[in-house]
Amino acid sequence: MKILRKSFLTFLAFLVLATAAFASGGRVTLLSLNDIHGHIYSEDGVGGLAKAATVIQEIREENPGNTFLFEIGDVNEGPLFFYFHGHAEMRGLSLLGTDGGTLGNHEFDLGEDVLFETVSRAPFPVVVSNLRYRDGRPAPFPTHGIKKTTDGLTLGFFGLITPELGAMTSGRGDFRAGQDLPSEAERMVNLLRREGCDAIVLLSHCGLDVDRMIARSVAGISAILGGHSHTLMEREEFVEGPGGWVTVIGQAGSYARHLGRMDLVLSEGMANREGTSWRAIPLGKDIPEDPRVALLIEPFRERLKEKLDIPLAPQPEDFDARRETLRTGEAPLGNFLADAFRWKAGADVAFLAGGSIRGDRIYPAGSATYATLTNMMPFGGSLWKGSLSGSDLLMVLETSASGYALGEESYDAAMRVPTGGFLQVSGLRFSIDPKRQPLLIDNNGVVRTQGARLVKAEVRQPDGSWAPVDPKRIYTVATTDWTAGGGDKHYILKKNGSAFSSMEQMYLEAAADYVRFLKEMRGEAEGRITILR
Repeated sequence: MKILRKSFLTFLAFLVLATAAFASGGRVTLLSLNDIHGHIYSEDGVGGLAKAATVIQEIREENPGNTFLFEIGDVNEGPLFFYFHGHAEMRGLSLLGTDGGTLGNHEFDLGEDVLFETVSRAPFPVVVSNLRYRDGRPAPFPTHGIKKTTDGLTLGFFGLITPELGAMTSGRGDFRAGQDLPSEAERMVNLLRREGCDAIVLLSHCGLDVDRMIARSVAGISAILGGHSHTLMEREEFVEGPGGWVTVIGQAGSYARHLGRMDLVLSEGMANREGTSWRAIPLGKDIPEDPRVALLIEPFRERLKEKLDIPLAPQPEDFDARRETLRTGEAPLGNFLADAFRWKAGADVAFLAGGSIRGDRIYPAGSATYATLTNMMPFGGSLWKGSLSGSDLLMVLETSASGYALGEESYDAAMRVPTGGFLQVSGLRFSIDPKRQPLLIDNNGVVRTQGARLVKAEVRQPDGSWAPVDPKRIYTVATTDWTAGGGDKHYILKKNGSAFSSMEQMYLEAAADYVRFLKEMRGEAEGRITILR
């Protein structure tokens, strides 16, 4: 009887504690930066941490002691990370007075040692609750953090990293990401309830769709500050979960071009629909830079300029990046870059538009550098992966063939695929006859005349042999965000947009990884594209 009475009193004490934690109201301002990807400096007068600092300080003055700044993962990527291992980014976030953060998949790109070095430079807690070693041991990072507001609220926060970590970076080492995110979140909610938190915030590097799923599945999360999908949310989104629990979600795009601001009004621990708001504040040309932040992160940019010309690997031969080479046939440079995409994505095939490769010149043999790759691919786009049926893959190649211009032609140029849409490929070889009818398509993506230029198309098999494209088979595909989104009138890819998703990897960085992997930058003509005369 005494045991039963003790158990009942223990349960009652927990119930009172939980009820007290969620009986509270109040307001707190949450600021966030997600998916910076090394873009800590203003680019063309837009974005950067020095501009963010100006806005953050103004908001903190509005609500002193009740405003908190969080970083939502993928701070790091690209040459800044490669050369300085997060030192520049973490110095900037420190100067902003960041209160907490979580890990993104790109923090793992350079391996465990660099990951630990990067996180060690953060003067704020970097929390993640679904990361473990492969043998089950917990990762050496805190699972959560707690902050007190001037107004007396207790704010708890925890982090989740994408379950796709293993497929998105080879630098994950012995780490694995927990897959059951609702269970991970529920575990952390219960823990933070016991800590007496009035509000619980999830720092989620999992993407908006996953954030919505978690909010529908778990009661107790007041707000989700998101990242990973690079979604620019213009206003707040409320999601109703178990028992009518209300969670609010916000995500602020990418590349430090916007600062997220959530004014969270609490009602029994939930987000109050009437008072809570979210907006992504543009860090535009009208925002002045904080001079102190700008001054203290500038030395890294100056040193980076020097390092960009340091060789990554030998480049034994010239690379022809002239327009007429890339848009009228197989180009060794196109082969190399398409191979890099296929390798990085682990895809069956890869392709990129000839117009996505720039410079319009011959890059001389010598050494491949980051500066070389940046000149070749200046757009800063990301690598996407998806799947296509063989039938759709054949249509992609037919669309590419329409971009081949055969001298003087009578077809309406407005109905043709632009020459920049001619594709460079990997894992494929095909033949086209430019004397035949090209695909004609208007600017709204409506096919006016089917094309007949594609004569033959084959896919490389795992054993190195070639087999015809099977219209009924599903192939995995890697390409750029531009082409995956239907750029250059690749309407089939736009139609299949839901089948593609971002790998959250700059395609320039995918090429750099491939150079480092091969220990050289070499491409050869292999008969991938045949133009019948």
